[in-house]
Amino acid sequence: MSKLKVAASALGIFTGLGGASHGPGEILQGNVAPSELIIKAWPSLTALNGEPAMTIVPSFLVSGILTIIVGVLLAVWSAKFVSRKYSGLVIILLSVALLLVGGGLIPPLFGVAAGVIAEIFNYRTTKSEGVSQ
Repeated sequence: MSKLKVAASALGIFTGLGGASHGPGEILQGNVAPSELIIKAWPSLTALNGEPAMTIVPSFLVSGILTIIVGVLLAVWSAKFVSRKYSGLVIILLSVALLLVGGGLIPPLFGVAAGVIAEIFNYRTTKSEGVSQ
């Protein structure tokens, strides 16, 4: 297994689970509309300044549910399908979706890095297969 593939998978899984961890905090805030674009996923968690996140969803409850779904999808995709064609693009798009539904501000950055690494891995794999034929 390639080091690039392992790195892309690990970063993608980390991103998905790290982003999904914001979801329960948003769900616990209930079906209330956020007052700003930047929210605190876990307001009582003062050590991390409430785990800041961004959401365009007009409900903490729906935002939390979507965050968990997108985070788990991202983690599963990164674990199972990182070597597929365009998998890096899917990881990047899921990371952007995670950012927009409340999956934190930092985890999606790792997801974009995972997507870029996956694309580099797939480019090198397809390039070497084309040379050997």
